[in-house]
Parts: sequence; structure tokens; C-alpha cells
Amino acid sequence: MLYTGIATLALAATAAAAPATEIEKRASGSNQNISIYRFGDATQCHHILRDSGACGISTYFKNVNQGASFVAMPADVFDRYGSAQHNKLCGKTITIKHKGVTKTAIVADRNLSNDHSIDTCLDIWKAFGGRDNDGTLIRGATWTINGA
Repeated sequence: MLYTGIATLALAATAAAAPATEIEKRASGSNQNISIYRFGDATQCHHILRDSGACGISTYFKNVNQGASFVAMPADVFDRYGSAQHNKLCGKTITIKHKGVTKTAIVADRNLSNDHSIDTCLDIWKAFGGRDNDGTLIRGATWTINGA
């Protein structure tokens, strides 16, 4: 009877630990600012983030869709997960939600701005209500990155 109780307790402890592991593999945030990295052609903006961003997507992440939308994460978030191409957020898909709109992109860079925002290109910026040549911050977004 004692052995059965210990085995049951061990099994329960293992089951309870499983969700924590999954939570640790997910990065998320709320009440997040969104900013525009570069006005104008979104394709050029994405090329810059992909080719010149801290993650080195075009060099170190060949398996990532090179034609995807890319973003730069706030430095205070990015830095918690490592540096440059060794950062656990690099190459991961981020899901950003704001006022009923959901967009996905690939983390490609580190944003050093003082507004602690996720830098986006015009395609994502417009989806969340931003306008070309208007850099007003979009406030109150939530985001999740699985596998971080």
C-alpha cells in the first residue's frame, strides 16, 4: 500500500510539472506598444530586418520563410533570451493581437527605442490601424511566441 501511494504521488508530481515546462517554452506580453520601423514599402522594410537585423535571419535561419513579415522585439524583452543569432526568440513566429486584429511575423531584430515597442513594417502597422508617415505608437497589444 505504501509503495502504491509513493508511485501515485510521483506520477502526480510529474503530471503537475508538465504544464510548467510548456509555459517556460512560451514568451508573451501584454499592454505592449507597437511602432513602425520604416515607412513606405513593407517589402524593403522586411528585407532590412531579415538581412541586417540582430538575428541574422538570412544567414543563420535558412529554414525561415524569407518572404515573411519580420519584426524587432523591444531590447528589454529580446535581451532576456540571449544575444544576436543565439537569441531564443530569433526566427520564431510571434502572434500579435490588438483590438480584434491578429497578425503573425518572424522575430528578426532587437529594437533599442525608449518606447519599448515591437517595431513593425507598414503591412502589420496598417493592419493595427497605423498610417504611413504617422509614427504615433499603437498601445495595448498582446503578443505570444511559442517555442521560445
